[in-house]
Order: sequence, then structure tokens, then C-alpha cells
Amino acid sequence: MRKIIILLSLAFALSGCEWWLAQYDNGDGLPTIRSQEDVDAYNATVSSESEKLVCDRERIVGSNFPQWICFTVAQRDRMALEGREAVDTIRGLNAN
Repeated sequence: MRKIIILLSLAFALSGCEWWLAQYDNGDGLPTIRSQEDVDAYNATVSSESEKLVCDRERIVGSNFPQWICFTVAQRDRMALEGREAVDTIRGLNAN
């Protein structure tokens, strides 16, 4: 019985650690953002302007709860460029 209690305690402790880590890291190396203060704190730790986070509160499709959506400046610039290139490609196809 004692071994079962120890194993269950260990399982709960490990699942608690996993939950805690999931709260502060979403798998891509960036912290989970919950407020503008979190954004400001993260941006204070990076030296390059392209690594700074730009975050917005957006409602995700299928949910009424807004979530923080964050991208680095470099990621936003790349997405904007890819979007412009896609529009230019579509315009080029329609011109023929």
C-alpha cells in the first residue's frame, strides 16, 4: 500500500511540473503571455529589435474568449511580405 501511495504522489508531482511548465512556455521557446506587462518584461530581455514581441488580444474562431496572439517583429515582417507576394501572384494570374 505504501508503494502505491508513493507512486501516486510521484505521478501527481510530475503532472504538476508539466502543468507549470506549460503555463510559462508554449513549446516554441517563447513564454506564455498573459498581460502587456509580460510582453514588456520579455522585450526588456532581448537585444535585437527583430526579436521583440508584438502582441494583440484576439478572439479565436470558435471561442468568445480573447487570447494573446504574439509574433516577433521578424515573424510579422515575414508574414506581411509573404502576404504581399501572394496578392501579387493572384493579380498576375488575373491579368492574363
